Amino acid sequence: MVTWLYFLTFAASILMMASFLIRNSKIDTGYVLFGLTIVITAMGRWFISASDTLGQAIFGNKILYLGTCFVPLTMIMLLARFSKIHIPKVVVTLLTIYSAVVFAAVMTVGHTDWYYVSTTLVQADGYAYIEKVYGPLHNLFLVLLAIDAGFIATIIVLAFRKRKTVAFKAVLTIGGLGFGIILIYFLAKLFKSTFDWTSLGYLFAIFVITNLFQKINIYDMSTNIANSVAQASESGYIVFDKKKRFINANEYIRELFPEINSWQLEERPEESDSDFYREIIEWFYMHSSGYHKSFAVGNKYFEFSIRAVTHGKKDNRVGYLLEALDRTAEHKYTATVEEYSDRLSKEVAQKTARIEHIKDMLVLGMSAMVESRDNSTGGHIRRTSMVVSVFAKKLMTANKLGLTDEFLEKVERAAPMHDLGKIAVKDAILQKNGRFTDEEYAEMKKHSAEGARIVREILEGVEGESFVKIAENVAHYHHEKWNGRGYPDGLSGEEIPIEARIMALADVFDALVSKRCYKEAFDYDRAFDIIKNDIGEHFDPTLAPLFLECRTELEALYDELNEAEKQKTV
Repeated sequence: MVTWLYFLTFAASILMMASFLIRNSKIDTGYVLFGLTIVITAMGRWFISASDTLGQAIFGNKILYLGTCFVPLTMIMLLARFSKIHIPKVVVTLLTIYSAVVFAAVMTVGHTDWYYVSTTLVQADGYAYIEKVYGPLHNLFLVLLAIDAGFIATIIVLAFRKRKTVAFKAVLTIGGLGFGIILIYFLAKLFKSTFDWTSLGYLFAIFVITNLFQKINIYDMSTNIANSVAQASESGYIVFDKKKRFINANEYIRELFPEINSWQLEERPEESDSDFYREIIEWFYMHSSGYHKSFAVGNKYFEFSIRAVTHGKKDNRVGYLLEALDRTAEHKYTATVEEYSDRLSKEVAQKTARIEHIKDMLVLGMSAMVESRDNSTGGHIRRTSMVVSVFAKKLMTANKLGLTDEFLEKVERAAPMHDLGKIAVKDAILQKNGRFTDEEYAEMKKHSAEGARIVREILEGVEGESFVKIAENVAHYHHEKWNGRGYPDGLSGEEIPIEARIMALADVFDALVSKRCYKEAFDYDRAFDIIKNDIGEHFDPTLAPLFLECRTELEALYDELNEAEKQKTV
């Protein structure tokens, strides 16, 4: 029975780690190391209990110590992360070395009497355990436990001092688990229990920390959000967890509503008679994401909105973002709409253009980050966007396909996002110098479908559906061919969205006239001849001739870009 209990503990620890990895798209090294040490510890206990010989039991004991020596260290690192406390690298290194020294002492068991003076395998009630007499080196392990307990206590004290800005309850929970496991170990030795109760303690610890880990995600997200809007002079952000408890806020809204500075982390703000609490916080508690509310502060007017914060899967809600946008100008203009209608239209247009520009710059920034990982496509995003702009002007003036100016402008805006899916491609493939193997090419081709997914997740709810669909199609289908031999879905002819057919011409043209790691840049004659010869095969037979008519503008554009590049290198 005991052997089965140890086995179930081992199996449960593996299942909890697997569940965590499946539910979280981003692998967290700290948690994985913590979980792995617990799995190893559980495996060692089970191995000992199932042993038939002393040699097998000693081997299992060494597996047990491999985990036991390092579980506290990984727990301390997670604790420091929750507490936002930096442990110097030299301290971590020394603690790791000492843990390794203790494990090395354990490895002498069976060969010397330094760690255990004697060992005896005892079979009792269907399970085995080692009865041992401790040697002098066993004191090293006791010192390790004392050091670990000291670190845990120190971190808890430091976290208590900054409890308004850190998740102190989570710190106390993890620290309590660490102390509890150490206490269980000594109580078991004191009462000479043959059952290793720490196995259940470790299992409980991994269960609790797995569930706490979503809090780490929301804290990390809140920090990123606060940092990303640090320069925004007209935007306030408050982050709450999924239970609508306060997590973080940026400086702008803290200055606007100083009472936020007294809010306790991971607690709902105390009920207040302030207008801000009555009008906004109570409203927030009553509604979910998607709601908007206007609120006046002195002579300023703000629009508050509620947005869900998700992690990993789209439906995995981990919190809420309460956003405040300064709408003072819009409010004043609306109040005097008859007198200032022309001025209002201009101001709104300017602000809208600014917002669109900021969003476009964010997308370009993301695209540039993706491209910076790719050794073969330097400047590709910028150049293809320019090519699409030139081609769009031609399509506007030609007016042969019934494409509206609004549609073509959206295609231009979507162009920089066509390769966003490469963010999911492994560095080893993306940064390879030379041609891909068949397997590598197959992996690379996944970027189009992945890009479509990412584009929709980024834009949905922020942009109108028509633009979201255009951007999604550009990312998804720009490698499809008119003859149906492209990827990812093998679409042919007019099955391919026209925005993707436009993007395909710009994408291929830039690839032809640009230097890549596997080829030199082709001259204009050769590039245009290749496109001409592929009309009706790769390219739309109506769009491609119009693209060829852009030759003069495209040559001038690339000559200017090449000259600018030369000037940089001089």
